[in-house]
Order: sequence, then C-alpha cells, then structure tokens
Amino acid sequence: MKTSLLAAVGCLAACGGGGGGGSGGGSTPPPAPPPVSSGCSVAVAAGPFNAVWPDDDWQRATPQSQGLCPDAIDAALRYAFGEDNYTGAVLVAKNGYLVSERYADDRSANDLATSWSVAKSFTSALLGTARDDGLMDDIREQKVADLMPARFADDWRDTEKADISVWHLTNLRTGLEPVVAALLYDAPDQLALAMDRKLIGSPGEKLYSYSNADVMIAGEVIQGATGTPAQHYFAQRIGATIGFSGDWWQDSAGNVMTYCCLDATPRDFLRFGLLYARGGEWNGDRLISADWIATSTAPALRGEYAFYWWSAPPQGKGFTAIGLNGQIVAVYPEEDLVVARFSRYRRMGDGHAVKVEGNYHETTAPAAFDNDTFLGQIFEAVET
Repeated sequence: MKTSLLAAVGCLAACGGGGGGGSGGGSTPPPAPPPVSSGCSVAVAAGPFNAVWPDDDWQRATPQSQGLCPDAIDAALRYAFGEDNYTGAVLVAKNGYLVSERYADDRSANDLATSWSVAKSFTSALLGTARDDGLMDDIREQKVADLMPARFADDWRDTEKADISVWHLTNLRTGLEPVVAALLYDAPDQLALAMDRKLIGSPGEKLYSYSNADVMIAGEVIQGATGTPAQHYFAQRIGATIGFSGDWWQDSAGNVMTYCCLDATPRDFLRFGLLYARGGEWNGDRLISADWIATSTAPALRGEYAFYWWSAPPQGKGFTAIGLNGQIVAVYPEEDLVVARFSRYRRMGDGHAVKVEGNYHETTAPAAFDNDTFLGQIFEAVET
C-alpha cells in the first residue's frame, strides 16, 4: 500500500539468521575478554573491550564477546520480525563490531532502506556542522531570514518572522502554523509551502510538538549557510569519511526534503549512529563537535524531543532517530551500542529520488511493533 506522511503528524540480529541475511566481511576480532557469570544462557564477556571502526565492511563478532546477551537480542528479533510487522532489517553494533544482522526473506544487505523522519537527525547533524565550520552564527542568534534566498527573505524581514532563529526551528518554537504532513509531502515546491506559513503565535512560543515543515526550512538554512544543498554538504563533510552513500530525495522544484526521505543501506545508517555513539569523531577525525553532540542530544536524554532526536529507553541511557512505520537508528554512547530497524521498502515510480507524480515511498505500518518495546528488549542484552 502507498504510505503517506499523514501518520507522521501524530508521531512523529541475533547471532545470525534471517533469510536473505547478508554475510559479513572484515577481519577476525581479537580474542574475547574473560567471561563472567550471568543469567544469560551463555557466558558473556565483562570487558574492557577493544573498540574498532568499520572500513569498507563491518568487522563481525558474537554478541557475548562484546558484552551482550544473545538471548535478549533473539527475543527482540522475534518481536521485530513478528507476523505482519513488515520488518526489512535489524542490525546491532557493539564496540564497532556488527554483532547481529537479520533481513527479511526478500531483502539483503544491499537493498535500500528509507529513513522517513530518521533524516531529521541527519539535518540536525548538518546544522551543527555548519555552525562548527563558522558558516553561521550561534543558533540562538542566527536568524533564518538572513540565510534565505531573496524570494523568501524579503517577505520575512519586514514581519515578525524576522525574529525566527535557527534555535526556534530546532526546538519547535517558530510560531508558524503547522502543515498537514501529507500536503507537504505532495507539494511541488515544499520549501515554498513551509516558508509561506502564517505566524499564529510569537517566535519562541511552543504551539505544537512536531513539525515537518520546520525541518524543511532547516534544509534551506544549511544551503544558505554553506552554499551547497544539504545532501552535498553531508556527503562532503560526513558521508565521505564514515563511508555513507545514499540518495536524499528532492521535491519537483529541486529542494532537498530534509525532514524525510533519505535512502541508503541499513549498514550505512548504522555508520551514522556509530558517529554519534563516538561523540562526533570517526577514527581520529573530528566531524561534529562534542559541544554540538552534547547540546543536540541532551533534551532527548531527558525525555524531550528537540534538535530532531528522541529519547531511547531506558530514559537517560540513549537517544534515537525515528521515522514513520518504525524506522529506527538508536544510539547508546556509554555502551558504544547502535541499533537499527527498518521496514521493507520499495521506491515507487521511475526509480529517481525526485518527488514527482508517480514517485513515492512505499512502506507498511507494522501490525504489532512498538519502538520502545523493541529497544527495551535490545537494551536488556547489556550486561552490567
């Protein structure tokens, strides 16, 4: 069935196995630390652990060698791949090793997943990177109108919209009227629709808890600050270093749909999660400042949605990027743990990542899948 973003307004593998499951590559991990006794069916290593980085492929290890009980991961997999949940992929990385990976019978490691609103967290990373690069002011001071093309800026600067800052965009405080998600997704010029909204409150006032249109504007902020579209800036500043390759959809006017719609393999999405698990550093290269990582994820760790990140259970332990129909990239920095779950996805239409008539995303809502339940089951694998 065709899935629109309408539902987003309200929202927003174990030890192997799974048909189509992709065999691993990479080098053999070092000997596991000594095991400790636990309630697990196998002995689980206590650490300390050797953290590694993926190169062209991920190195593999068993969950128990990296401090995770495979029993809990098995339970999470059974839950995720339950009947009519339409799960396409589940991956777990611990200490930089791929310790669990499973795909649906009709999927493999080479098949694309789509982000839906997981892409919002990528947009958050780019805002921080542009700030880190000195390409825009501190987000509390940086006015959106100053980074917009004239066709929008001229209409904003002479109104109360001139007071809207990048901080307002990232914290759901623009004061602009909300837009029904499906209308935005189907609009030929999604940026124009997002920018032309009326003020129904004052900048700084929180009128709603979720907004795709605000994140669409954030994408134009990135382009205005950097001089390059968001997808190219990401590829240059982050993607090329971490080994992420994907297609970020555009509307028919050529605007990057930064609130959604980034297509890549699940393993590539896992790389983005690892970058955040490691505090914005990748194998010795600082890609995102530790300050931005801390600032943008702190609300989520406290249980508040802001900066386009959500809280991950148990509260205070992690944060997660979430998309429609159960797309997940969850990050637990203290455990050096990253978890990803994606739906079975089909790119409909002529194959191009451009949202014109006939081109759209197809995923199906799972029958019995809850993000927090799934992540809670995975986290039970952590041996303390």
